[in-house]
Amino acid sequence: MFQQRFVFGIMNLIGCWFDAMLCCHSAGGLAGQYKFSGRSGGCVALLGVAKLVLGLVLGSSLVKILDQFPVGVLGVILLFDGIELTMCLRDMNSKEESVVMLICTDVSLVSSSATLGFLCGIFVS
Repeated sequence: MFQQRFVFGIMNLIGCWFDAMLCCHSAGGLAGQYKFSGRSGGCVALLGVAKLVLGLVLGSSLVKILDQFPVGVLGVILLFDGIELTMCLRDMNSKEESVVMLICTDVSLVSSSATLGFLCGIFVS
């Protein structure tokens, strides 16, 4: 887990110089928060505090509660996350930019490795 977080951190440090989008497991979560009007860092801090309090108060019974959470609701949230993440297509000015993004996505999905997709995107661009 540490190694994966380290790789994502390096990707974000390098990618920021190339106007790359955030690369991590929570990119969809951030897009969802943005979609539902969470525009400041306070939104993320409040969510973190809420999770910490729930974990401390409910402890191991929180797992039982989360197991009962309807999967359909998560599907709807993920749908909106995906839509928000694809909005970067509006900023594409040329076919070449679209092809680079398509290659990054394809390599990431086929190889199940966001790192490989990122490196391929750097190479192609």
